[in-house]
Amino acid sequence: MSVGERHVFRVLSISEHVPLARRETVRVLSGWGIDPQLLDAASLIITELVTNVVRHAAVLSPTATVTLARDPEALWLSVADAHPFRPAPLPAPHAEGGWGLAVVAALASEAGGSHEVVADEFGGGKRILVRLPLLATAKAVC
Repeated sequence: MSVGERHVFRVLSISEHVPLARRETVRVLSGWGIDPQLLDAASLIITELVTNVVRHAAVLSPTATVTLARDPEALWLSVADAHPFRPAPLPAPHAEGGWGLAVVAALASEAGGSHEVVADEFGGGKRILVRLPLLATAKAVC
């Protein structure tokens, strides 16, 4: 990935920081001139991923690192935490939730993008990496 713009920030792994992550994402992506439809999807993806950290990784990861990046072809979103468990989307929600990664997968797919869960070699945990093509959004708007 050849990064044209990049913004990295950390949030505490507490529910009060989920809206902070969403607002920071909207602020940065708006400043980059990202299409409003793609911006909405990106802010929801970050919301879901940070919520997952709060719900499932906070015990081993007091913070989460959010990275927003843009190259000429795609918007890249990632959330990293220090918990080593690598999740997979659940086939159906359970009583305590279960939609987070499935929602991320659906939003990425709808935008013509992709997502993956990768080991975060720096923190010993994992990183959820989402790629949303910029060109697909431009074509969909036309």
